[in-house]
Amino acid sequence: MKIYLDNIVFSIQQAGGVSAYWHELLKGVCHSGLPVYMLNANKASANVFERQIAYQHWPCIRESILPRGLLRYLPLRYRLPAGAVFHGGYLRVSPQKDVLNILTVHDFAHERKLASPFPRGLVNIRQKAYGINKADGIICISDSTRQELLHFYPQTDPAKITVIYHGISDDFFPHVLSAPPGLPARLTQRPFVLYVGGRNHYKNFGAAIDTLALLPQEYQLVTIGGGPFNKTEAALLQQRIPGRYQQIVVASNRELNYLYNRAVCLLYPSVYEGFGFPPGEAMKAGCPVVGCSRTSVPEVVGDAGLLSATPHAETFAASIRLLESDPFRQQIVQKGYQRASLFSWKKTIAATIGFYHHCWNHKFSEHEYPV
Repeated sequence: MKIYLDNIVFSIQQAGGVSAYWHELLKGVCHSGLPVYMLNANKASANVFERQIAYQHWPCIRESILPRGLLRYLPLRYRLPAGAVFHGGYLRVSPQKDVLNILTVHDFAHERKLASPFPRGLVNIRQKAYGINKADGIICISDSTRQELLHFYPQTDPAKITVIYHGISDDFFPHVLSAPPGLPARLTQRPFVLYVGGRNHYKNFGAAIDTLALLPQEYQLVTIGGGPFNKTEAALLQQRIPGRYQQIVVASNRELNYLYNRAVCLLYPSVYEGFGFPPGEAMKAGCPVVGCSRTSVPEVVGDAGLLSATPHAETFAASIRLLESDPFRQQIVQKGYQRASLFSWKKTIAATIGFYHHCWNHKFSEHEYPV
């Protein structure tokens, strides 16, 4: 059974959850003992994860002379050997009938009209629909995503869908004693609430600002990632919590882990997630999670965080004030450790490879292709 892995996702984003997932999957599958081939490798990549891949150890194939920016929207153009497994990094499948197509579906933000506007959103929806139809096996990264798939594409055979959760990186752990070099000392001099990731509208960043405005003046907001503040965000921050916010546009896992360790909590007001890495990372690092019990977040956090049914600042602020009680805080932290231990990349990789075998045997059991 030859595995062909399509690294096109690394040309789509410089970082992000899908890239993190694909990087971990590559590492695991490449060390599984199976024959692995890489498609669309870019040794000069700007993607922070692709730059870590030692491509010299693996056969790398250039799919086409077409630019990656165009290939990302097309079915695979490279001819694979019969019986091969093709797993696309982002929504792509092979049109060949004699190969096994594995598709990972992360979310349905475009179908919900929560992501890119027309025409890019329509292109994403059509590409996803084509992939779901052609795939022999579909990996959903949460049960919430699985339910949405069957809602938006009810003709899909449930038997070809499996739920395989992401792992949480071992880069996150509690009790770091010293700050990484480069982090401003002022960041941790006052109690701070941490906000991690994108700030587009369904992430509900405005609720995070409103939450801080309801907390005592000594609390500050520290945001990580998501790009620089736009004019609207900067104006709102200055209006609602002047002098009480800090931003780190790019943070290493080491820096992020230290901030999780020191934060009052992770505030995660997002109302839509396919999986959501930050809550898992926070729990693993001993940081309580305050957020909204929508879509996949309850699957990750369980009863180990303070989740509310409505994404209201008043509710978030009340939850944060509860954490001022040290016994209660420690109870939440201990639950978080236990919950985070359920998510490991070792489990993710083992389940993914097991799914390859299951789907391959189902499709090719009567053929004489090499396993």
